[in-house]
Amino acid sequence: MKYVEQVKSILLTFLVLLSIIFTLLIWNYKPDYGLIEETQIEEVMVGQQKELNDVLKPYRLLYRQNDEFFGTVSPSVLNELYSYLRTWETSELDLINTNLSDEKMNGIIRTNNRVTMFFNEELPLQVFSNVVSFNDKAIPGASFTRLILDWSTLETNNQLQLLFLNTEKRILYRTYADIVNTDKFLTEVIEPAKDYSPYVEIERDSLRSLYVSKNPIQSTRYTYLIQEISPNLFKSIVFTQPKIVQRNIESEYSDRYTDDTSLMTVDTKNRILNYVYPPAESIVPIPSSKLLKDSFDYINDHGGFTGDYRFSSMNIEKHITEYQLFLHGLPIYSNMTTTPTRIITTWGENRIFRYRRPYYSIATEGEVYREQKELVSGEEVIEYIRNTDDSFKDIDEVVVGYYFAQDEAFILEPSWFTISNNEWTHISPERTGGIIDGLE
Repeated sequence: MKYVEQVKSILLTFLVLLSIIFTLLIWNYKPDYGLIEETQIEEVMVGQQKELNDVLKPYRLLYRQNDEFFGTVSPSVLNELYSYLRTWETSELDLINTNLSDEKMNGIIRTNNRVTMFFNEELPLQVFSNVVSFNDKAIPGASFTRLILDWSTLETNNQLQLLFLNTEKRILYRTYADIVNTDKFLTEVIEPAKDYSPYVEIERDSLRSLYVSKNPIQSTRYTYLIQEISPNLFKSIVFTQPKIVQRNIESEYSDRYTDDTSLMTVDTKNRILNYVYPPAESIVPIPSSKLLKDSFDYINDHGGFTGDYRFSSMNIEKHITEYQLFLHGLPIYSNMTTTPTRIITTWGENRIFRYRRPYYSIATEGEVYREQKELVSGEEVIEYIRNTDDSFKDIDEVVVGYYFAQDEAFILEPSWFTISNNEWTHISPERTGGIIDGLE
């Protein structure tokens, strides 16, 4: 037993040395890590992205010169005018009136040397600052439905007067813009108006006037091949984890896509999809400018404006924003309550709650047939409405648009429509007799 202590000492020394060796090995060990590549999330696009001003467009330009009206819906004319708007910097916005009568508002539009832009819905000034640069530190939280450009003093002081009129709230704002090249503006924007379609004002007792074409309208009936956008692309857009989404075919014309929290239904007959994310539902108030901007950004992030879609309606309380499809400057309306010619969003709690839209596009290369058609004048339409419809006083607008039908192809029939409370009614007074349909 006399060697026990020596053995213990040797064993302890060995263990200490072994511990030191392991420690040194750990300190000096360099593992061969492989290069970890950052996972790339594929960006899914269904169309080209657009600028905000592309959807903030009016449905009509109405010029007043020498006590006469001239109007146009031409996209090229509108784009030319917008190219000027975007270069202007205005003075401070002044509130002029907060209780305008219908007669006063009619008078503002009727004044000579003015062009009026007609918008379908109240447009927040804060959002329109993407089109016109306001020289104002605090843009008021107001909105407008008519933008009037007054060039009556342009040649004397190189200034345009801009009037922002809200026909619903009866409010008027005013500002001024300095024009660098007045001759160019008059030559390119104002002088061509005398060649546009002559319009007439339809005055109504204690109501806002209507403005319609004085002469018959030469238009075109179009037939287009259907260009479909795959719903699977939208599956990758609207769902946060597309790989776990399950697809079920419920019927011949109905598909259903689901994950744990959201649902997308696809109407394959009418080519409409409807996505909803119930957890995002919210009743928290959202300012109109934020609601419009959030809606636009959501759709535009995946190139969702697959045509000439224009901001057309907003329900602030329900957080709903709508964009109407246009072609050749005219709105396209359908007889289906599922609104296959509108993109509709409902905003929720910091994200989309509902997204409803068509999944087709109308492109010029898809045109297969066209046929010239003459529509009766606006004056004849007004006379027809007066004689057949007791609700003439309730009409907000009378416009020409396309009546949309689809089967194996898209058929776009030029027609007259009346608009009341964002609901349209298709009328054909010329020879077929009467009201055909009326839906939102």
